[in-house]
Order: sequence, then structure tokens, then C-alpha cells
Amino acid sequence: MKTIIISILTIFTIIISVYFFLKHEENNSYEQKGNKMVMQIYEFKKNHNKLPNSISDFKADTEMGEGPYYEKLDDSTFIVFFNIGFDDKIIFNSNYKKWE
Repeated sequence: MKTIIISILTIFTIIISVYFFLKHEENNSYEQKGNKMVMQIYEFKKNHNKLPNSISDFKADTEMGEGPYYEKLDDSTFIVFFNIGFDDKIIFNSNYKKWE
């Protein structure tokens, strides 16, 4: 009986660990794709002394669906984000310069 409980706990621990590892890898993948767009936006700002109005103002390779998407909030602030699932987003805010 004791070995069955230990086996179940071990399997459960492995499943949880794999889940969190895959979630972390997925988030890293989104951030890498998003960082390419963020760098393009900063390059555009450096060259034109303003933020792009939309994604069509700079060369960005985006995929339909999850993103990345670009939104200019004001003359100095923008966000790049991914829509993941029904109500989940990963967002880069230029004010904080980090992914949330």
C-alpha cells in the first residue's frame, strides 16, 4: 500500500513538473517572438523619431491568431501582446520594459 501511494505521488509530481516546464517554454517562445517586434519598434522610433502608428508602418512578420500584436497607446508608450486562449494575454509594456 505504501509503495502504491509513493508511486502515485511520484507520477503526480512528474506530471506537474512537466506541465510547468512546458508552460515556461511556451512563455519564452512568445517573448522571443515579441522581442523581435519590440526591437523593430524601437528601431523605427530611432530612425523616424516617433512610434509607428500601426504594424503596417514597419516590417513585422506576424501570424494570425495569437499575435504578436502592436498597439500605440500615446506618443511615447506602446504595447506588444499575444492573445492566448479565451481570456489570457502576455503583454510587453514600453513603460515597464518587461513582459507581464
